[in-house]
Amino acid sequence: MLLRRITEHVKAQNWTAVALDFVIVVVGVFIGLQVSNWNLVLSDRETEAQYLARLQHELADMSPQADAGFDDTRNIDVLLEEVKDYFETGVGEDSLSGAHCAALVRSHIFANTIFYPPTIKELISTGRIVLIRDDALRTAILSFDGVNTDMTQLRTDVQIDRQLLARNFPDLVQLNLSIWEESVCAFDEMASNTQFLNDFTDNRHRYRAYLGNIVRRQSELIRSLGETVAASRGTAFVPEQADNAEAVDSGEQQQ
Repeated sequence: MLLRRITEHVKAQNWTAVALDFVIVVVGVFIGLQVSNWNLVLSDRETEAQYLARLQHELADMSPQADAGFDDTRNIDVLLEEVKDYFETGVGEDSLSGAHCAALVRSHIFANTIFYPPTIKELISTGRIVLIRDDALRTAILSFDGVNTDMTQLRTDVQIDRQLLARNFPDLVQLNLSIWEESVCAFDEMASNTQFLNDFTDNRHRYRAYLGNIVRRQSELIRSLGETVAASRGTAFVPEQADNAEAVDSGEQQQ
């Protein structure tokens, strides 16, 4: 109808009307584009909000599990340090227990989950990371992805040629068939066995690297990103209650 009216105005050489029709067309197109852009921006903001809400929930769920894994690993590290002190000084054998023996025979296990929020994977793989307007938050998410890759590779590297002490020295270790802490170690004989001490020391260094560069680092990273996401949403980061059955080692003997 508008085209027919413009044609009639041209035939009538009513240039004022033609100009007015032209302005109406231009304004109409402009408004249409603006409405479309506004709808697109609104859709992007809603999608961004959904992603951040999901990410915060995932991090809140993972954080207590990562903390529990760190506590469990750190406890084993403390026991290993006490065993090391005995091997170095010859003092304190009476204080060594089944828990120390369990820590020793588990010193080759680097089994804690390396958490990776599905939302981060989706944001990066689909390119929707560009929807995150906060530059600092976007950088933190990308940094988490990079560190996660580094930790995964480091855990693989740490496990190469690890020493399974209970298998290598069955005459010095008697594993309990059901419970780690009821295993029996001949600590006095271990202290005089150079080959055992070498393998123990190798595992000890690996375990310290695993604790500090993977387990502790992951626990701190998850909490830090969770707090950053929460701050960007104007909420508080509240880790969810950990499921102890999933968060810490169940006692199942892995070798």
